[in-house]
Amino acid sequence: MTIKHPPAGGKKDLAPGESSALHLHGQAFHALSLEQQREQLRLADASMRYRMILDAADGRDLTHSLASQDLFLTIKELGRDEVPELVAMSSGEQLTAFIDLDCWKGDRIDAPEALQWLALAMTEGEEAVLTAAAAIDFELLVLIMAKFVRVLRGPEAFHDEDNPPDLSKCVGSYEVDFLQQKYARLVSSILDCLYRLDSAFYMHLMEALRWELLSSLEENAYQGRCERLQDLGFPDALQAAEIYAPLDPATFEAASYRRHATVDGTAPAPGFALSIVRRGDLLGRVLSMGIGAATGWDLVYLANKMMVADRIDCGDRDALKTAMDKVYGYLNLALEHLCHNDAERAAQLLENSYLQPLFQLGYSLTLSLQQRARRLRSSSLGPWLDGVWAMLSEALSAVRPLYPLALDTPGAGGTRSFRDLSDVERVAETLASIEAARRLFEEHFPFRLPAPDDLDLCGCQPDQFQGVGLRHFFLTAVANRLSGRPFDITPLPARELAGLHYQVCKDKTLNNVLREEIRTWIGKMEPDAWPFVEACLHCWNDTLCPLLPERLDARFLDGLLVRLS
Repeated sequence: MTIKHPPAGGKKDLAPGESSALHLHGQAFHALSLEQQREQLRLADASMRYRMILDAADGRDLTHSLASQDLFLTIKELGRDEVPELVAMSSGEQLTAFIDLDCWKGDRIDAPEALQWLALAMTEGEEAVLTAAAAIDFELLVLIMAKFVRVLRGPEAFHDEDNPPDLSKCVGSYEVDFLQQKYARLVSSILDCLYRLDSAFYMHLMEALRWELLSSLEENAYQGRCERLQDLGFPDALQAAEIYAPLDPATFEAASYRRHATVDGTAPAPGFALSIVRRGDLLGRVLSMGIGAATGWDLVYLANKMMVADRIDCGDRDALKTAMDKVYGYLNLALEHLCHNDAERAAQLLENSYLQPLFQLGYSLTLSLQQRARRLRSSSLGPWLDGVWAMLSEALSAVRPLYPLALDTPGAGGTRSFRDLSDVERVAETLASIEAARRLFEEHFPFRLPAPDDLDLCGCQPDQFQGVGLRHFFLTAVANRLSGRPFDITPLPARELAGLHYQVCKDKTLNNVLREEIRTWIGKMEPDAWPFVEACLHCWNDTLCPLLPERLDARFLDGLLVRLS
């Protein structure tokens, strides 16, 4: 296939969002210098980058100027099969990177996927076949082809009169066996083309296929891949895990992590780390001022390191956005912790410090929240946390603490990474309420919370412990006390619901006098527990008080243990 181009029509990086205003087309783009075109290309989004390459007078040079990771993400976002011309215009180094990034499962290559990358790189004609084959890492090429073809005999077979080669199995001067018939025609075409265009390269490849052991090939190719990925900023898993090593926020000194001076003229870093996430927080304001090339590279290396640590597919655009959101979030946490709201100071800190320690600091600011949540989950309250509290404790207790969306939008599900100190403060306040509630139940109330297996709900509503939460125990104890019984969690007889309604409700809402009495009582024991108690009283206000006393049905009430018989 021939590519058809449409008719032509040390410094600071551009800030996130700035590049979109500079995108030019046609003659205006052609009027830019090559360096300016490359800078526009680097920070453009995928669709714009694709159009700019096709508009360029020399799209191949522009394509080669892109960082391999940027070009890979562009192709993956637009759809590899939809933009074969981008693959065909890629350099051998870029094509090798595509296969390194996309075609390995652990230490084993996904040969069919790798072959598809090669096939797309060869869509410009026979010369492109030779160019692509000769350009990528040779050991990698041998490994890919070894998954599809086995060399049976070499040129000497043509001189064997007693056992001549099977010509139907010959490609060039070698007799071969195709291991996967689905790909036999494509592989045969590639080998035939190499034989006719460069017999020396063809023989070099076939001899390698003939004599190299597959196990050794794969091991060596994998080691080569690891080394190349190191150059792109992808460390091994053990090194990557270092980004989650905690640092003590109380003793953190940014001066201890000052970045070494860099040589002027450092090439611009891949633009993906600046183009994916944009927010108006402190870090966003800092990035809007522009960052130096060294900081840009540090940001790319940090992002890649985190993707390795979290086992994120670097070709998955949505996963990459989530990863960058986490990177930006932890960096922003660190900047807010160290610089408060001072953007100038934060900009200097970002420009002069290694970013990984800042990432570790931001992450460490969430670890105390994780520890508190895990203690609560292991306490007597743990089995009975529900609603937002259950979502919060579960999100924080994850391997990496997460922020529950329900704290922002009541009833919402899901989580996200921490983004700023207000997230930390909101979570800390909620945890303080749960901890105060734990002290109420464990230190002040005259009963103890049961283990789930010890709770007898036979003949009760709810009839399964999965439907019971802390509010049921608190409100049932209050109802018992209002009925003249001890303050405990004995299920309330259904016949007493009407009497309870008269005591706690007034004009179809919760009796405010009762509310204030309970608030005063709780305030003397655990003032921070009031949000929990208030949420419990809302259950009565919403499900008990609006109903007529004579028509109460325990099945439709919330926050009470009721014995039906």
